[in-house]
Amino acid sequence: MRISGRHLAPKGSASYLHLQCLVLYPKCMSCHWTPQDGAASNTTFQLKYKMKGALKAEECKDYVTGGPNSCYFSRTNLCLYLTYEIWVEAGNLTSKKLIANMEDIAKTEPPAGLKAIGFGTHLSIEWGYPPGVAASYFPLMFELQYQEVGRSEWEESDVGEQTSYYIYDVKPDTTYILAVRCKNSDGKGFWSDWSIPVTVSSGHTTATPVQSEVQRSRRFAI
Repeated sequence: MRISGRHLAPKGSASYLHLQCLVLYPKCMSCHWTPQDGAASNTTFQLKYKMKGALKAEECKDYVTGGPNSCYFSRTNLCLYLTYEIWVEAGNLTSKKLIANMEDIAKTEPPAGLKAIGFGTHLSIEWGYPPGVAASYFPLMFELQYQEVGRSEWEESDVGEQTSYYIYDVKPDTTYILAVRCKNSDGKGFWSDWSIPVTVSSGHTTATPVQSEVQRSRRFAI
């Protein structure tokens, strides 16, 4: 299948297409390219791809779902954990090849089920993995951000791979906004978007939550 789009300026080898791809694990991958400005709309673009080491390239099967100048790969057309070579052809011009392992260009949906309880000067927070992501196959690390309602500054905490966390030394009777995001635990790929924020009142000092060994070691580490 071929599709027309914006035309590359006819400058031979000096012309290029800026190609970027992103995997939304475990659902799909989308690739977008940006032609040079200033030309007609009658050029045909073809996205080609192959697994690294393969002899035969295939052409994009869906130029529509991702919008103009894009290719969409559904889960059925994508082999995760493998390295692909991807490029775009336009007439006698070819973009620079993008060579990437799918893990290196992957992100997930935001963490799910964020909730929090106030204990006066402490907040207890929990969340879950994004839908469709299993810790056994794609372990994640998490980052939490929070702020007092009415303030512009966010505090951020790197919470590692755990899915619960305590924030200490918050102000009693104060409302906080919290959100969490995630990323492949080995550091590859990109951070997810932030989760939908939740609000929680710290309330009165009525109890002290039990502190995990991980947090205790972090809090008192020199």
